[in-house]
Amino acid sequence: MEAVEGAEARAAAEEAATPVSTAPVVPSAFFEKAADDREETSLLAGLPLPILIHAGDTLHFANRAFFDLTGYADLDALEENGGIGALFPESYEVSHTPADAQALTLKTAQGVEHDVHAHLQSVPWRTGKALLLALQPVEAETAEPALEAVAAPLLSEAPEETGQTAELQMHLAEMRAIVDTATDGVVIIDNDGHVRSTNQPAEALFGFDGEDVAGKPFTALFAIESQNAVRAHLESLSDNGVASVLNDGLEVIGREAQGRFIPLFMTIGRLPHESGFCAVLRDITQWKRAAEELTQARAEAERASSQKTEFLARVSHEIRTPLNAIIGFSELMMDEKFGPIGNDRYRDYLRDINRSGNHVLDLVNDLLDISKIEAGEQEMHYEAVSLNDILGETVAMMQPQANRERVIIRSSFASNLPDVVADPRSVRQIALNLLSNAVRYTAAGGQVIVSTAYSADGAVVMRVRDTGIGMNPAEVEEALKPFKQINSLKRKRGDGTGLGLPLTRAMVEANRAAFAIHSVPGEGTLVEVSFPPTRVLAD
Repeated sequence: MEAVEGAEARAAAEEAATPVSTAPVVPSAFFEKAADDREETSLLAGLPLPILIHAGDTLHFANRAFFDLTGYADLDALEENGGIGALFPESYEVSHTPADAQALTLKTAQGVEHDVHAHLQSVPWRTGKALLLALQPVEAETAEPALEAVAAPLLSEAPEETGQTAELQMHLAEMRAIVDTATDGVVIIDNDGHVRSTNQPAEALFGFDGEDVAGKPFTALFAIESQNAVRAHLESLSDNGVASVLNDGLEVIGREAQGRFIPLFMTIGRLPHESGFCAVLRDITQWKRAAEELTQARAEAERASSQKTEFLARVSHEIRTPLNAIIGFSELMMDEKFGPIGNDRYRDYLRDINRSGNHVLDLVNDLLDISKIEAGEQEMHYEAVSLNDILGETVAMMQPQANRERVIIRSSFASNLPDVVADPRSVRQIALNLLSNAVRYTAAGGQVIVSTAYSADGAVVMRVRDTGIGMNPAEVEEALKPFKQINSLKRKRGDGTGLGLPLTRAMVEANRAAFAIHSVPGEGTLVEVSFPPTRVLAD
């Protein structure tokens, strides 16, 4: 009974230190607004857990479950029979820690003894303090869960902590719902590398129940060829080295319950306080399938491109032999090396034959060039190239044709323009194609301006501007496609293969330069070829 007297003495001292008001007060965990004695005690009276609130020998309150357990009719009857000392004749040493429950022997009013679990806790009561005694019979099957579930909020010394605990539990429930809603599997691993728990997507991913894999090695979820990698990854994270900071994840092969294998992308992070690891697993089956399909499609495209290049090369060689004969014999006949041609009409026919043969030969050469560029087989000989010199030669070459078409060619070359790293043959072909198109699409009296510039960012730019018929955006898009010709009704000269701009852009890109075209119907077209600073040989 010394322990009882000590507990009662502490309660009496607390009551002496704080005056007890005549108006009863229940902790804020039990009500939201002011209430009278009846409302407060009714909340406690409905609890299934036997509860007694007292201060020393003074008994304040007991609920119906307490009277049913002890056999007393009310508190007055208990006081008349000796109070708490009559309930616990042997000892009354109950832990003040809410998480601990002590086994005691309780004697009822009828003299029957019961083994009970008891919690004793100091709680706010009215304007002072009191002791709350919570009991639970040991023979009850749900003694511990019921005691823990019902007594825990009552045994909280600070009412605010009860609200914080409830809010924390609500947040934990929300986080659990979010984790279960996620499409990725989440596995919690202890420091020994064993599975502690899994979320529902992880169970669906592997086809296991969480209880079946709990306690098993984490590596058991993976194929044999991936287990060493997973084990090494976990060990690297445990070492607190660079790998624990730079965790980019890795691809592994998971093993389902049915024995099938699935590709996974896994990332692992450490839990706070070194309490284990959290692994996030994502099924990448669709990504792998898409990547495989793209690889196959690319291989088929490359095979088709290679077949096209081989076909064009074979056809070009077959066509060139008779074309060279046609062109050579027509030139020989036009020169009348073996005698005069009796009829002028024959002479006109020979000129048409020669011009048509050269046109077909140019077409074959363009087809072969563009196919080689697309296949990456074009032979490029990079060296220092002066754009001013090449453009000057091109202007001189195109001047007779411009004169015949009554088109003025003007040039404006930047002084001290640095050389660029490019293939001189293809750059000359680019300039010739652009200038030829500009003259062809410019009406008589129009102008073509060829210029170069050294931009502030270090790039060298070549520009060809004309005052021709121009194009709208849709026509520009069509003009950049092979064998497409636009504005055929607006220009008088209908020659051309439709490969000029596509071949020119392909050559520009092969020289690591940028191709841009700006055009306005009725105003003209501007084409820019820009060599980046990395291709400029600046001083």
